[in-house]
Amino acid sequence: MERLKKLYPDPVLLFTVFLLTLMGFLTISSVKIAPNLFFDLSLSDLRKPILFFFFSITGILLMSFIAFAFNYRKINSQKFIYITVGISLFLLLIILVKKLLLNKPVDRWLIGTSIQPSEFSRIVIVIFIAYYVSRKGYINKLRFFGWAILVVLAHSILLFLQPDKGMAIFVMLLAWLMLWIGGSSPKVYVPVAGLFALVGVFMILFGGDYVHKRFLAWRNPVEDSFGSGYQVIQSLLAFMNGGLLGQGFGKGFQKLGPLTQADTDYILATIGEELGFPGIIFLFSLYGVLFWRLLKIATETVDTFGKLIVTGIMLNLLIAVVVNIMMAVNILPPKGMPLPFVSYGISNLLASFVGLGIVGAVYKKQLHFRGL
Repeated sequence: MERLKKLYPDPVLLFTVFLLTLMGFLTISSVKIAPNLFFDLSLSDLRKPILFFFFSITGILLMSFIAFAFNYRKINSQKFIYITVGISLFLLLIILVKKLLLNKPVDRWLIGTSIQPSEFSRIVIVIFIAYYVSRKGYINKLRFFGWAILVVLAHSILLFLQPDKGMAIFVMLLAWLMLWIGGSSPKVYVPVAGLFALVGVFMILFGGDYVHKRFLAWRNPVEDSFGSGYQVIQSLLAFMNGGLLGQGFGKGFQKLGPLTQADTDYILATIGEELGFPGIIFLFSLYGVLFWRLLKIATETVDTFGKLIVTGIMLNLLIAVVVNIMMAVNILPPKGMPLPFVSYGISNLLASFVGLGIVGAVYKKQLHFRGL
């Protein structure tokens, strides 16, 4: 553990993240490499495992660098915060313009399908709300949070127009939870909850036929078993095939074709099919340790800005984990939400590492104060 402290201030958290990414790498390799290992293995089969491995190592190094070289207190300034917010909104606006110019029904990526600005916008929202609440102090009037509402809604509307309704609602939920936990008055967080809920309902009702089909797949996937309900059914079948102890690593069937998102949004179903109940429990235990360490760091952080940043990063990851799990077992409607550090997705992976890098920077400062 002493050696790990040279890489990251909290070695337990670092080791936990390493195990999560290792589990992700092995599962992605099982999906892409194992079926063709002794037959017709091609370079295209190796692409995703190699990229995931490379960006996992890059992410861990980036996380370590941010933790030790980054002074999070220097970003607690109006100039830095609003430049960052401006860049975030600008990138989302570029996605929208690109979508309109190319006449695409959906476009969420800046370049190809590898850079998704919305993943980094979630980190920007966390830092912005942490700055806003820490500067305002105890917010007891709605007008004191008015500008922050506009910034959050601007992000949410641009995400809605991509369209990415789930991420649009995610951003509002994340901002509201930070406002609530930040100690604002019920006179503020109750009406803000009502406003965000109203906007969320509007996005669902006017989300088009695509959203309707997803709710149909959630309510009764069998009704359109070869359309909107297909992935949900295949995910549930994967869990059923796995049973209690699983089929064994590399021996899953659903990943061979039926479960087309076996290494991304539905990677949990692949783990359940191959590793069974022990694999799922091990994965949940790792996430439990991750959130326990983040909560510990948040409670030990003295200044409000740092505490809210750590809390926001924790909520960002926690909501994603809960949504992904509930989606995989059809408790929530299907939504493209990767499982942090496990699912294949470069933007999500790097954004998650950046978030933990900032957490490390906060924790390093608290350890310094404790040592004085």
